[in-house]
Amino acid sequence: MKKPLLTFLISGAMTIGFAQSPTFDFENWTGTGANIEPTGWLSENAVVLPPLYNNPQSVFQATGADVHSGTYAMKILSVLMTSPVAGLPNPIGLAAPGQLAGFAPKFGYPNSLRPNTMTFWCKYTPAAGDTAECGITMWKGTDTIATGIWKLSSAIGTYTQQTVTLVYNPAFSTEQPDSMGLTFSSTRLLNPNYTLCSNCGTAGSILWIDDIAFNGWNGINENPGAEGVTLFPNPAKDQATIYVDALNEAFSVITFDALGRVVSSTPLASSTNGMNRKNGVINTSGMSAGLYSYSVNDKNGKPLRSGKFSVVK
Repeated sequence: MKKPLLTFLISGAMTIGFAQSPTFDFENWTGTGANIEPTGWLSENAVVLPPLYNNPQSVFQATGADVHSGTYAMKILSVLMTSPVAGLPNPIGLAAPGQLAGFAPKFGYPNSLRPNTMTFWCKYTPAAGDTAECGITMWKGTDTIATGIWKLSSAIGTYTQQTVTLVYNPAFSTEQPDSMGLTFSSTRLLNPNYTLCSNCGTAGSILWIDDIAFNGWNGINENPGAEGVTLFPNPAKDQATIYVDALNEAFSVITFDALGRVVSSTPLASSTNGMNRKNGVINTSGMSAGLYSYSVNDKNGKPLRSGKFSVVK
């Protein structure tokens, strides 16, 4: 599986690369004028200059009342590109850690942490019911270890702390990530099914971001296994029944697609035949054909067992 680009928000000919460690408090900036960027970040500002491109600036160095703490914050304005760039949405207003390799943008940066959440402070002024978005993806090689999505559709006039919860793929619970992609957008980029909607945004929306932090530690489960778990049929077509033996704390089953995104949550019920077993039915009728993973969790979301199954059509 190839790594999604721009944290699965943008597809095209761009590739994931390794930037220098990006600034997360936005006190460090690189460049001048319309080409200024937070250090270690890339935005549409990289394609604003004529004669090849002649687009408006979209990322700015915020100061004064537009800062949460310190001297600077990042201001993202969604703009309509007058010289559209292949592979980029239009309107656009986004920033992501990365670097330019010649004229080719490469997104992502080295990361070996397994945080539970990412927090940041923001203000938002949407235009015409627009939506701000943030996406996080962590990888080990080509494996997707965890993802997180945040959306905001309402205006926020003063800095407010936001939280993005990382959802870990139990199929890689013993893996330490080696890289991370992180994207902020001041305008809508994603369809409800999380595919890219390249022209769904609205020009004029403004998102201010400051003081990003990663919190907690999602410990590596050395042996989650599928012991005592039966899933039938496998491959599944319209549904699969999962049985969990002798595990009283089992509460629900979370299903993940190949990108590590949650696609279903199934409650578990105790067996009515006197056996020490819990079961549930995973509805696979709306899932595309392919490989999926599951996590049997307790009521607090702690993984107890994990495994994989296939869906056929």
